[in-house]
Formats: sequence, structure tokens, C-alpha cells
Amino acid sequence: MTRLRLALERELQAGETVEWHGWQLAQIDPKHFLIYVFAVPWTAFALAWTGIAATAVAGGGVEELGFVAWAFPLFGVPFIAVGAWMLSRPFLPLWERGRVLYVVTASRVLKLAIGRDLTIDTAPADRIGMAQRRERPDGSGWLRLAVRIGRDSDGDRQTEYFDIGPVADVAGAGAAIERLAAGTLPAGSAATLSS
Repeated sequence: MTRLRLALERELQAGETVEWHGWQLAQIDPKHFLIYVFAVPWTAFALAWTGIAATAVAGGGVEELGFVAWAFPLFGVPFIAVGAWMLSRPFLPLWERGRVLYVVTASRVLKLAIGRDLTIDTAPADRIGMAQRRERPDGSGWLRLAVRIGRDSDGDRQTEYFDIGPVADVAGAGAAIERLAAGTLPAGSAATLSS
């Protein structure tokens, strides 16, 4: 958390104030388990393929082929790794707890994430469009901001989003972003960050 606070202080421009901030919560979103519809069969097939191929090579009298015979079972290993990644994806917020900080300043919205590297995503006030908020009974939730609407190479409409959450005070984040988009955030002293 200290490293993120220092990164935020370094990132803020002279006179830029923090109007709202929120740490990402360690909450699992049930909708992220929809990936299991694809991940479970994918991983099961990859495990079956690798297991059958390894059994065939180990007990099948292909000694003259040596290492080449193990190419088929080894071919399944990357697919097992992808399956394991998909199965673990819904649990990512548990690992990200205390590693992701969302900030609304008087001029932009930031997401600071720390892993092996520090990643900073920014959405300037003039790019913020529609906002969609999902709020739980305890006041925590998610906020999705449309930051760019354009067309892809085929001419189809495409929207780019900036996601915030899950955070404890999603209504506070929404209110700060509405004021930011409307240009009504007051200039003042920077708020102090709490954990």
C-alpha cells in the first residue's frame, strides 16, 4: 500500500487534488464464474489428452522414438496451463487486495495497480461518458465508465470502458465522477489516503 501511495504522490500534477479514492476490495463477483462454462471442459479435455498420450507413450513400446514420443503429451501442457489460468481468474480480486487503488482527482480518474510492475491507467475528465453502477446492499460495488466510443476497422460501433471496483463506497465514487464530468469539482487541498 505504501508503494501505491508514493506512486500516487509522484503521479499527481502540481495543484491536482484527490477528491475520492478507494482500495479494491477482496470480493469475488459471481458473474466471473461464467468463464467456467468454457474453462471446465477446456481443462478436462487438456488433462485427458495429456494423460492418455502420456500413458500411451509410457507403456507403448516406442523406445526407438525417444524424446520425440513425448511430444504428444507435452503438447497438452500449455493447454492445461491456460485452463488453470481460466479456473483461477474469478479469484483474482483476493490476490489484488491492497494492490489496486482507484482515485478521482479534479481533472481525471486513475487506477494504480501494483504487481511485478506498477501500472497506471488514466481517463481524463473530457473523455468520461455514460456511467453504470452496480451496488450491493452494504454500499460496495462496481462502476463502469464509457471513455471512448468509436468504430472498429469494419465500421462497427465500439465502446472502451474504464472499470472501477469492487470498492467500499461506490456511490461516493459515482458522485465524484459525476462532478468531475460536469466540471464542478472544487479546487482544494489534497485528501489523505486511508487504508
